[in-house]
Amino acid sequence: MKLRKDIILPPRLRSLDEGEERHAEWLELLYDLVFVAAISILALNLSADYSFYGLLKSIPLFFVIWWGWVGHTFFLTRFGTDDLFNRFLTMLQMIAVAALAVNVEDAYSFSGSSFAVSYAFLRIILVLEYYRAGKHLKEAKPLTNHYCKGFGLAAMIWFISAFVPIPFRFILWSIAIIIDIFTPITAAEEQFKLPPHSTHLPERFGLFTIILIGEAVVSIVFTINSIGFVFLAEITGIFGLIIAFCIWWSYFEEAKGAEAKVIESENKVSKYQLWLYAHFPLLLGVVCVAIGIKHVISLDLKEFLPSYEAWLLCFSLALTFLSLNLIHLSSFSLEECKNRVLIIFRMPYYVIMVLVLLSGFLGNLVPGWAFLGILTVLCLIKVILSLREVPEDLVCEL
Repeated sequence: MKLRKDIILPPRLRSLDEGEERHAEWLELLYDLVFVAAISILALNLSADYSFYGLLKSIPLFFVIWWGWVGHTFFLTRFGTDDLFNRFLTMLQMIAVAALAVNVEDAYSFSGSSFAVSYAFLRIILVLEYYRAGKHLKEAKPLTNHYCKGFGLAAMIWFISAFVPIPFRFILWSIAIIIDIFTPITAAEEQFKLPPHSTHLPERFGLFTIILIGEAVVSIVFTINSIGFVFLAEITGIFGLIIAFCIWWSYFEEAKGAEAKVIESENKVSKYQLWLYAHFPLLLGVVCVAIGIKHVISLDLKEFLPSYEAWLLCFSLALTFLSLNLIHLSSFSLEECKNRVLIIFRMPYYVIMVLVLLSGFLGNLVPGWAFLGILTVLCLIKVILSLREVPEDLVCEL
């Protein structure tokens, strides 16, 4: 029996495929679902403690899970080859993510060691992938060496932290996260020479975003189903679905988050990084908004949402809108962002953002269903604003 010759292929520079239309592969979509499962478990923790303190505890864990997804996604968009070896390593990473998901619930207590080892294993696989890419592609060696050193050091710290007692373990986690963040930030020159694929990467982020929004929709529907046929729950559920739709619209239509991103100069790397890092608060906001909506659906007709939950819901929605604004502005240079035409055109979005945040004062004044209705109206106004014609000056700059 002869084996196929394409079972194991060397990594190749996917930036050379710019002339070709490239889409996400089926394995990448499966990979996304494992991460969404981990985020869903973390969301259940936050739902049990829906407060600013609960959010602060969740942010580092949420970032670790999201950053793990980002790492493999960026590798695939630069060097990915759909062969047996890549599929095997992806399967190992999915196992590591599954272990993260299992241990995320008590990551700050008795399962912290297992959580740290799982994440270290995930990042070590990524380092091996970059090492292999650098070995086969000499022009990629400066970038892959930089990533191997930075991500490898962070992975080693994560592994060591598993054997360090609390609270010193969390200090090591903080150091490792900082190293992970600054590793790509400090490689602007190397990234410009080997840019990510201009269409594949935005599509991957768009797919992950829409899957997470879809997960929020599913959680809202399940909450309504668990309550049964109650007219008020149906109405608030509709409000929640409209908000989810408005977030989807704002990302794909207004912010153009999934549009092609081309790095034509080294200066544009910073804009690319703004687009990248703005996705984290966006996805965090989406998860927190979905949880807040679930809590509103569970209220009775005249029942008020607790003040701290109302403020957290408003903060989460405002954070989502702020992130969408940053994603949109990543299409412009710093000088273009100071353009008076752009500032005036975007001003209504800032007003909506402030009104959403200030709606927290209404939490103790109107019942939960009415409170959610007000936020829904503000979201719809934001969608209507996106239907305006873009000024010609801005069209020329874009």
